[in-house]
Amino acid sequence: MNKQDIENIKRFLSSPKKIAIVSHKNPDGDAIGSSLGLFHYLKKFKHEIEVIMPNDFPDFLKWMPGCNKILDYENQTDKSKELIENADAIFTLDFNDLSRVGSMENVLRSSQAVKIMIDHHQQPKDYPDYMYSDVKMCSTSQMIYHFIEMLDDVDKIDNNIGSCLYAGIMTDTGSFRFPSTT
Repeated sequence: MNKQDIENIKRFLSSPKKIAIVSHKNPDGDAIGSSLGLFHYLKKFKHEIEVIMPNDFPDFLKWMPGCNKILDYENQTDKSKELIENADAIFTLDFNDLSRVGSMENVLRSSQAVKIMIDHHQQPKDYPDYMYSDVKMCSTSQMIYHFIEMLDDVDKIDNNIGSCLYAGIMTDTGSFRFPSTT
């Protein structure tokens, strides 16, 4: 993501927007942690934000702050579709191709919202308006930290944001054991 992209996103987010945050099917710790970390960050700016997962996620991740607000597309399809269709922006986190969201793919693809991808997987598809892709990063949660840093808002990171990002980093690095851990 270049400096101009960051400036454009910063300007876009300078007034309250309707934002959807989505991640991949069968969400893991990084999908949930990065999504909720970004959710808590964006809430500080009075945006209307919904986190929507393609399907339910494991119970062992349901301790994270804000997890009770996550919509399950499979079980709340109509509400989820409406939120995606009315969104001004959609953040797609922890996946590189819209095919990774299962039955949400068509509604995301047809949305006119500004799409911002933040992801660390190889060979990202060219669907978003803005892409922050770095395969050297250990997790998308780490990338959310760097995204907040690029927006000059590290001082906005609180316990909720930190807890969610930590959980995402810890789970995607095998408790800090994998080679991508820095």
